[in-house]
Amino acid sequence: MLKEIEIQNFRCFEHIKISGFERVNLIGGKNNAGKTALLEALFLNFVPRPSSILLLRELRKESSLAMKAMPDKAWDNLFYALTIKLDEIVIFGKNDDNSTSKIELSINNINEIMKTINSEKIMNDLVRDSGVTVISINSILTTPNGQEYCNSSSLIASSRGLIIANDISNENDIYTNEEVPIIPSFTRISGIELTEAYDRARLDDKDSEVLKAFQVIDPAIESVESFSIGEPTLYLRRKGEKRLPLSLFGDAMNRVAQIILKLVNGEHKILLIDEIENGIHHTNQRNFWRVLFRLAVELDSQIFATTHSLEMLQAFADVGLEPNQKCSSAYFELARKLKTNQIIGSRLDLETLSYAIEHQEGVRGE
Repeated sequence: MLKEIEIQNFRCFEHIKISGFERVNLIGGKNNAGKTALLEALFLNFVPRPSSILLLRELRKESSLAMKAMPDKAWDNLFYALTIKLDEIVIFGKNDDNSTSKIELSINNINEIMKTINSEKIMNDLVRDSGVTVISINSILTTPNGQEYCNSSSLIASSRGLIIANDISNENDIYTNEEVPIIPSFTRISGIELTEAYDRARLDDKDSEVLKAFQVIDPAIESVESFSIGEPTLYLRRKGEKRLPLSLFGDAMNRVAQIILKLVNGEHKILLIDEIENGIHHTNQRNFWRVLFRLAVELDSQIFATTHSLEMLQAFADVGLEPNQKCSSAYFELARKLKTNQIIGSRLDLETLSYAIEHQEGVRGE
């Protein structure tokens, strides 16, 4: 389980170190305080692959056409102050067993990278392309007994698109939505993908968790079924009513399904949720946290979520402080220093958080 992360030169972070992560972690702060960027850094720490960079571009809605037109600027948005010449990006993680990971992202020389390419056609295309840029990803995992495991890979940007340099045969092999352990604030997953994820959970006898989560939002839901007539679709049935497709039950049900299914199906044992409060009514938030706290323990998973909502913060603190709560949790606040504008992160235990909310002290970067 990750206990600490240190980030240098990534997105809005010149340098930040945050310690004391627990099994369930909630992150708050003002707009542009770095909450989403922190989730992205956590994602790269857990999954340091070229396809992860591609995914972050997709989630940020960065234009592929703009990248093709200006490949020399393809990686600017990853670097602090858009200054790729400043220094490399470094993400350092420390786990509760004292193992560590170090991820380095740097702009590399195309001539060096081309030595790893075994396709003559692609090499010739790159030679003719004057705007080519390369970002290299170096990952070093150090185990508690001192052994090191290293892996290097590169992603090439050119006017012809993006190429994973060390695996040309799989250059289009990126994550599906089902496999990605990060849930953005604004993206609604398709009904087909949700149904496939539900069937996967059903094969592992975990589909009952989806029904329990739906019942947090609407206690009258009594069954969940998947059908593949036309296209795969999830249907819900309320007591005394006919079954209806999930799409007719509103955004909250879709988002809850996505969160629970990613958690129960997750191969990485982590889940990153941006603006977790979206779509969930404040009267349901405590019960929803109870589901997440329980599943995090049962599945041995770690959750990181961001929020703008004071009600969601209060619900989080209340559930975390309940007697006999088995799941450890903590709140982290991101804020900018007034003099330097540098972002810092502060950890609040739940007693402090609850007290601050009760006495109307600022707990979201105010």
